[in-house]
Amino acid sequence: MTEWIPPGPGPWQQDSAHTPVSQTAIMQEVYPAGFNRGFTETFSRYGVLLDRLAMGVVNGFTYHQPQPFDMPGPEGPKSPEEIGAEFGRRLAIATNTLETKLWRQDLDDWDTNWKPRAIARHRELGSIALRDLDDQALVAHLHAAAAHVTEMVYQHHRFNMAAILPVGDFMLHASAWTGRPPHSLFGVLDGYSPISAALPDEMREAVEAIRSSDAGRDLVAGPGDPAERLTELRQTVPAVDNYLRTVDCRVIDGFDLVNPTLREQPDIVLGKLAAGLGAQPGEARRRADAFADEVRSEVVEDQRALFDELLADARANYRLRDERGIYSEITAMGILRLAMLEVGRRAQARRHIHEPEHILDATLDEAVALLDSDAVPADDLRDRGDRRRSLSAEGPPRHLGPPPPPPPPVDELPPPMARLMSATGFMIDAILGQLDEAAGDASVVVGLGANPGIYEGTARLIRSTDDLLDLEDGDIVVAAATGEAFNSVLYLVGAIVTDHGSHACHAAIVAREMGFPAVVGTVDATARIRSGDRIRVDGSKGEVAIL
Repeated sequence: MTEWIPPGPGPWQQDSAHTPVSQTAIMQEVYPAGFNRGFTETFSRYGVLLDRLAMGVVNGFTYHQPQPFDMPGPEGPKSPEEIGAEFGRRLAIATNTLETKLWRQDLDDWDTNWKPRAIARHRELGSIALRDLDDQALVAHLHAAAAHVTEMVYQHHRFNMAAILPVGDFMLHASAWTGRPPHSLFGVLDGYSPISAALPDEMREAVEAIRSSDAGRDLVAGPGDPAERLTELRQTVPAVDNYLRTVDCRVIDGFDLVNPTLREQPDIVLGKLAAGLGAQPGEARRRADAFADEVRSEVVEDQRALFDELLADARANYRLRDERGIYSEITAMGILRLAMLEVGRRAQARRHIHEPEHILDATLDEAVALLDSDAVPADDLRDRGDRRRSLSAEGPPRHLGPPPPPPPPVDELPPPMARLMSATGFMIDAILGQLDEAAGDASVVVGLGANPGIYEGTARLIRSTDDLLDLEDGDIVVAAATGEAFNSVLYLVGAIVTDHGSHACHAAIVAREMGFPAVVGTVDATARIRSGDRIRVDGSKGEVAIL
């Protein structure tokens, strides 16, 4: 019987949108410190009335807790005078945030400093020939890779407010002006997160070079071993080689080491390039611009200038939603995975473990020790992986601890703080929310309609990246959640259904980018729908009929 003890006092909610499965031991070591540091810093810099969105880990599952600025500290409750002074300080920061539009400065800082530095460090660590390192150098590299993950997790979450505040602020203003539900307005952002599209900006040069090369096009689409084709393609089209030097260490899906990198999946890489060749990059923005014009026409004349300003900021910063992860820990995790697998290869050769992949369930210290001896019994390490997978299949409780209290009413706050907190709360729920319990019946699965439209087709259950290779044209993806790996097969997809996520999750974003229906946050679609089932996805109603 699995015990589910809250990681601290108060209510906690499981982050099923990002980590629907139990995490490896090393990720539990390296992730929370960067997460908590990043959230603390971003909330402090923007004047949010939360100290942080804290992370705790229970049985490998991550749980979150919003921690208000006035909660009791180690020395007990704060006095009314202390609370009042701190509220006043944060109100001044929030007012300045809105007046100076701090998110614009952060976006420029991201583009000019943080993202380029991260890419350079990824390429530096990812280019090291691991098999050429002696054990001592490999251990040093392993520690550097682990530290890099923590730093990149911090980098990701340091930019949280820059990513969510201008988007949430626009949604709530536009909703108040038009009477439309705020979540129905995300369509105005379609095409403004290029990294989430089938042809991201970073891949354009490579795709254009392939288009101008007969040999390159044949290698992408032709028969033969994917690894051999990709190796030849990199030699034939140098722009492809340059592109892969930036991206090939990325973990294809999820936020853990157990998922392969692009370097290990040449078939996925070729699929991404094929999707890029077939993409129509301007189509999503044309839909978004037409929708924005429609919404704008419903706004009173004297508010349209503000509508335009808020929309421009939302569109400019929207790409941070996915860029933060892809250019930060998604790549750093892949670098750490490859280092761990090299340790595992050596440990297996020395008969310290059964399989190289078993090393992924070791802690950092255990991995180092396993180079020299069987410090952790091989059976124990194997069993640890089996236990992690069984916990993932079992699933965690959505909530731990007492029921969460209702959020304080924002209409009692001064206007700048009310504006800041409303936008922040809306976007956090849009990313992390879902139904608390499964709904529907034996023939209908109910979730959140993330993109309108109706599509009927064959369900394809995706439990691992290997399952993506079985997709056929027009299939409907049914998955716990989606990640970057799905971008390589979007040109095949007719609709998406997920267990987890809300209106701003990855599945919702890519569905809007590609223009197909999506129903997300169903809780248990993967348990109720089987591969081969005929289903009808109604993205307007948020329903999936099992036909």
